[in-house]
Amino acid sequence: MKRSIVWILLWLAGILFPMALLGRLWPAFGMVFAAVFAGDWTHILMHGLLYLVLGFLLMNQAGTLTRGSCLCVLSILLAVGLVHEGIQIFAAGSWPGWTEEVKDLLVDLLGGGAGMGLALLLARSRRRRLA
Repeated sequence: MKRSIVWILLWLAGILFPMALLGRLWPAFGMVFAAVFAGDWTHILMHGLLYLVLGFLLMNQAGTLTRGSCLCVLSILLAVGLVHEGIQIFAAGSWPGWTEEVKDLLVDLLGGGAGMGLALLLARSRRRRLA
């Protein structure tokens, strides 16, 4: 298996792992988790960063800039975001509300899009140096 696929799978596992559930099962971790994510801005920042890296890794794997590859990566980002939100709802044991999930999905897609853009900029820069 290519190394980039392994990194993508590891990153996906990290995104999808239910940290809040772990925090309930392990109180010491839960205290640290709650302290770090107490502010809304940290929650938004972490979602954005997680998906920025995922978008970057996926776009690097896609390799080419075509409408199809971009749509494929965006579709994967959306699917991962939906699963991620579902796991968070399940781990919390309740439906917290539509606005939070929609906001998280928008941040996920914006972060993933920024990662895609970064990957494309770096690829263009490498091509210019080689030319």
